[in-house]
Amino acid sequence: MRYLLVDIPDRENFYPFTLTRSLATCRVGIFTFKERWEQYVKEEVGVFTVNYLQILHADQPILKTEESLFFINTTCIPTHDLVKQIDQLKEGEKLVSASGKWIATCSKERNLANILLAIYKPINYASAQFINDPIHLLQLHASFIKRDYQWIKENRKSSAIHSSNRVIQEDQIFIEEGATVLCSNLNATEGPIYIGKEAIVMEGASIRGPFVLGEKGVVKMNTSIYGSTTIGPACIAGGEIKNSILMGYSNKGHEGYLGDSIIGYWCNLGAGTCNSNIKNTAGSIQMWNEAKQIWDTIGQKMGMLVGDYSRFAIQSSINTGSYIGVSANIFGNGLLPKNIPNFTWGVLPGYQFEKVIEDLQNWKKLKGSTISEEEQQILLHLHHLSA
Repeated sequence: MRYLLVDIPDRENFYPFTLTRSLATCRVGIFTFKERWEQYVKEEVGVFTVNYLQILHADQPILKTEESLFFINTTCIPTHDLVKQIDQLKEGEKLVSASGKWIATCSKERNLANILLAIYKPINYASAQFINDPIHLLQLHASFIKRDYQWIKENRKSSAIHSSNRVIQEDQIFIEEGATVLCSNLNATEGPIYIGKEAIVMEGASIRGPFVLGEKGVVKMNTSIYGSTTIGPACIAGGEIKNSILMGYSNKGHEGYLGDSIIGYWCNLGAGTCNSNIKNTAGSIQMWNEAKQIWDTIGQKMGMLVGDYSRFAIQSSINTGSYIGVSANIFGNGLLPKNIPNFTWGVLPGYQFEKVIEDLQNWKKLKGSTISEEEQQILLHLHHLSA
């Protein structure tokens, strides 16, 4: 391990997702950002983040050495040429964009503040591209899926597509070993379709690419999916879904609409839950910016951002441009508030920590998992901040 992805202060722009995890472990397309960098550098990539989240990445012996390492801005999008430029850095040098934004540093330093603030010799790299915030992720979603798909199919052959399916542009469809896809409509005209290992697409589903279904994910009967959509590992998808991301282990398994939204890990949308992604007036949308503590104007189309571990009751009605924090247990009449903070119970603060852990443990059992000590420590830290 010679490369580490670094959460810089920009990580706050990716709340609520980076409240509970490094941006490196957030998923857009087939890969997380960490996994995507590993495709390019051909080795394991480490994570260097803020102190309370670093416990999720404690087992990284390379940080205890005195070797020069490459510390890389997680928000920078990897390319072959960028990796080549990073590999050419010498101790005490850093790569910066045309605007001066930090890309990478070669250093023996192990203090995050020093890596970001110390004086290093700058090397300019004008071609760097960055992700700015979750809304930007949705805008780039299709390009991430298409690029990831090229990695997946390189020197590999898809499993056979069952004859019961109706298929358009078969050469842009890849089905992993152990996946089951029967009596479904698969249209890859607008972008590729990827079905992960042991995933299931039930009868009557209609899927238009670009689309990703992660390992052990499920698309239920008669589901309609279009626009660029990622259904992460062990997620369940149902109803109508458009241009959305479910990062992993989350459920939107019933009728209802989900559009232009990002759902974190271990979330659940109850039956009949729908979100709005455009105002009745088709006017500009105001969305809560948790980092800046202000309402931002973000354009005409946006659904919701939902932090890890949050859950909605059946028939929830979610307003246009909603921000949902971490571990909220949400229920209420009519349109829900547009800003729902961490540890909300119903629509009000007060989700007690012991109950948070008990409920999360119950949800994790449903997928054969359990809450880790590290997750509990992170949630306790956030709960104290919310008190």
